[in-house]
Amino acid sequence: MSWRCLSRPAVAGATLAAGVAFAAPASAAVTYNPTTRTGFAAAADVRQAFGWTPAKLAARAGGVTFDHDFWTDDTYSVVCGKRTYPLVHHREFGRYELTDAVVRKRATTGYGARSITGFRLAGASSGISGTSVAPAVGQPCPGGVKGSTIDALRLVSSAAGWSLAARSGDVRRQLLKSGKGAP
Repeated sequence: MSWRCLSRPAVAGATLAAGVAFAAPASAAVTYNPTTRTGFAAAADVRQAFGWTPAKLAARAGGVTFDHDFWTDDTYSVVCGKRTYPLVHHREFGRYELTDAVVRKRATTGYGARSITGFRLAGASSGISGTSVAPAVGQPCPGGVKGSTIDALRLVSSAAGWSLAARSGDVRRQLLKSGKGAP
């Protein structure tokens, strides 16, 4: 066998392995109770989510915030004339802004720097939620045909879920997700 024959599969395998490693969710040490909205996000998970070094996390830790999104999505089968379309209706949705505190490891000697171990999530400080009106007969069709309206519809399924995310400035990174649908 020549080197050329071995190098292509090796490169393809290494590329696939790298993609799998970076596609993994940042949730190895995140513990979270969606009912009480409390838990702990390890520093390593937050660093991984943002691609930060320990020094960058230390510099930005005070500005990291956390939020809990929730949703209920209903899927309908909608009939418009002779065509049937799937339609996802975002029935209920909202977000809680969470209270967090930076957790630091105790310095082992003198005035040494205290490294960040993670963030304690202590519940919701504020939130907002909403609902929307479900699709109905007579409303415009989702297929984009002008003048066409819904003739019939049927609820096919409902899915509820939530997600936990960290935010730094305008950048938001999802740490955990449960359920199907939105975010």
